[in-house]
Parts: sequence; C-alpha cells; structure tokens
Amino acid sequence: MRTVKMNQIERNIKARRRSVNLQIRSKRSNIPRIKRNRPRTIDERNAITKITKASVERAKREGKMKIIGKRKIYYDPTD
Repeated sequence: MRTVKMNQIERNIKARRRSVNLQIRSKRSNIPRIKRNRPRTIDERNAITKITKASVERAKREGKMKIIGKRKIYYDPTD
C-alpha cells in the first residue's frame, strides 16, 4: 500500500491549484447564471422586507449609513 506524507499532499495542491481554478472558472463561464423562476410568496416577501429594514436601521444606528440628501445615502461597509 502506498503512503503519502501530508507535506507531499500540500505541495501537490499548491502546484496544481492555479490550473484547477482556471479550469473551474472556464467551465463556469460557459454556463449562464441560473435565474429564479418561481415568484416569491407573500410571506417570503414580508420576511425579506423585515430583514432588510432591520439591517438598514442597524446600519443607521451604528453610523454606517448616512442620509446626505433627499435621494442620496452614504453607506460605509467597513467594520
């Protein structure tokens, strides 16, 4: 039975990572993004609205979101 040391596995991964990632990206680029076909239910819409409103209010409280005009908002996503 063949034995392999962990550092050999790590070297193998490091050596092949770039080409494997390139293959994955090239295969994905040919397939278009899957779009949502099912319309959301009223409950889903209400839940998403509540979550969004809560995150906006939290950002305003923490000072990450500032209203700088009638239709302009500044959002600082940094932690």
